[in-house]
Amino acid sequence: MVAAALSAGVVCAAATGAAAGRPPAQRPVPEHRGFPCAALSPSVTETEGAAGSTYWTITYTNVGGRTCFVSGYPGVAFVDGRGRQLGATAARTGGPPKVVTLRPGGKARITLREVHAGLQVGCDTAKTYRPAAGLRITAPRGGFPRYLSAKGTNACLNRSVQQLTVGPIMG
Repeated sequence: MVAAALSAGVVCAAATGAAAGRPPAQRPVPEHRGFPCAALSPSVTETEGAAGSTYWTITYTNVGGRTCFVSGYPGVAFVDGRGRQLGATAARTGGPPKVVTLRPGGKARITLREVHAGLQVGCDTAKTYRPAAGLRITAPRGGFPRYLSAKGTNACLNRSVQQLTVGPIMG
């Protein structure tokens, strides 16, 4: 695993132009130091209602023992009590992802928007949605999925209805 992380760092350094000695302004990706984050723990830290939607702030904490970096979008979907996916996976929204460096105990966040079930065509009758037990969330760039409670939330069953949208991870 360490060898893979070291290889990823070498590949990343080459991709940013660090190996070619280009000035920072010409690098296509910001330079970062450390290892890709492998020990991230998500938690719901805030929810806020808006007309027909709920915005969830999900905070990732680096529970590992060393500084790491993360970038991109997590995978998010509603699940039932057995962990089976309900409806569509969250669509990506927002600008391009940035690299976030996290020290041990450091935090980064994402914003998830949920359109309330019953409002969208294809998810507008009681037969087209059901209570969700939780959210399955996979960190940007993969890893083991984690599960967060979503009790009291209804999930659209129709996978062609886009109920969830997620932004990139932010520092």
